[in-house]
Amino acid sequence: MTANMAWPGGRNVRDLGGRALRDGGVTRSGLVFRSAAPEHLTDAGWAAARATGIRTVVDLRNAPTETGRTADHPVIRADSLDGLVFVAAPTEDPDDAEFLRVCGPWLDHPRSWADNARLAPARVAGAVRAVAAARPAVLVHCAGGRDRTGMICAMLLVLAGATADAVVDDYADGWRGAGAYEGHGWVYDLQRQTWDRRHLPAAEPAELDRQVAERVPAVREWIRTFDTEAFLRSAGLSGPELDTLRALLRPLSGS
Repeated sequence: MTANMAWPGGRNVRDLGGRALRDGGVTRSGLVFRSAAPEHLTDAGWAAARATGIRTVVDLRNAPTETGRTADHPVIRADSLDGLVFVAAPTEDPDDAEFLRVCGPWLDHPRSWADNARLAPARVAGAVRAVAAARPAVLVHCAGGRDRTGMICAMLLVLAGATADAVVDDYADGWRGAGAYEGHGWVYDLQRQTWDRRHLPAAEPAELDRQVAERVPAVREWIRTFDTEAFLRSAGLSGPELDTLRALLRPLSGS
């Protein structure tokens, strides 16, 4: 498991660096980070993130339903966000009935990643494009930092040439990191056909073990069957954008 970054208030914050590559070595550190909703960061937390190099924050959540500050979040100074660029890049359409039927009532399992990409190719590719266009370092996040963040980070790791085990481990770490916190989240009520904000308790370690074990085969199946580069090309990413993404996490030549 990669270490949680020491950003005060930060939840499920990790660096995509240090993951094994198929041709040897590990992914570069300090360029791409992943987390849960960053509204939990304190002023000191944002200062630590900026000191790490964060300049762009790519938000995979749906606005306005999931975004915005609440009473659960610390009050921060406006200048804590100076110099940061926030990019809205939702990966799904929560009003799409087919998405809710196939992937829903919310994306919480890697078996749905391929369907999410099929149903919302422009949105998923747009999130990856936002990383390619970002001024590094970049933070990618959703609400809990589990499946939406896990899906986009898996694509980044695959493009970098990470091993299957590295992709699986990154997903598992993100799932465990999300489950370690209690809080509130938006849950779709199938009977009422509406989104509700509900309290979500922290999961017990044994339950997290069970959840991860149940999901790992689906991550491996996605790695085996989903062609990330072909998907992104078909969704409109250019050759230079893909070159940028492939190189993003690769070790520097000679290092």
